[in-house]
Amino acid sequence: MGGHSIKIELDVFGRRKKMIQIENITKIFPNGEQQDYALNQVNFEILEGEFVGIVGKSGSGKSTLLNILSGIDAPSAGSVIINGTDISRLSSRKLAKWRNREIGIVFQSFHLLPTLTLVENVMLPMEFSKFRKKKRQRALKLLEDVGLLRKADFFPDSVSGGEKQRTAIARALANNPPLILADEPTGNLDSETAKEIFTLFEQLVTQGKTMVMVTHDQDLSNKVDRTLLVKDGQVREARKLGIL
Repeated sequence: MGGHSIKIELDVFGRRKKMIQIENITKIFPNGEQQDYALNQVNFEILEGEFVGIVGKSGSGKSTLLNILSGIDAPSAGSVIINGTDISRLSSRKLAKWRNREIGIVFQSFHLLPTLTLVENVMLPMEFSKFRKKKRQRALKLLEDVGLLRKADFFPDSVSGGEKQRTAIARALANNPPLILADEPTGNLDSETAKEIFTLFEQLVTQGKTMVMVTHDQDLSNKVDRTLLVKDGQVREARKLGIL
């Protein structure tokens, strides 16, 4: 799925390389005369090819953390190093190019453009990439990979929620990024469809993608390689059970 598999790179000691390095990240939101610390001096690493879940109560900072990882939001302090690039030092123009090339994002609410067909939605990220000359061909292949080739020319409003999310996953894979970030990707889906979407993510990890998923679904969070718990502005390793 998603074109080419990504070869997992090892360092001289035979260890997987670091895909994500978060160093002393702090995120502050002004609140009148006070300051609210959504994240406070957070440190963690995620290795290439890992499937990591991010959990925590509503308002704990999970989505804030994911937005910082994607470069959508900037930390108040600290460094965000993704696949060897310190994105906190990039200009907005370079950051936009980097994001289009290096990461795919899957949202809870799909974020598909209703006036475009499914295949046209998948083609969008390829407008300014190395795939632009064959964007329709590649988009059709990606839709085939997620089981939606026969609905390529349908509009989003005429397909189910699960099919919308499959389309969003295909779009996230458009430029063959090494890192996929998903924010509550099964939140609007029934349990059976959620399992199908999770299986797609597992397939991506077997191909060498690194997967980071914010979720409130404990069944899904128990199936990932590792779980990070966001609580009181901190990010800690969580046990597989009893974390929510």
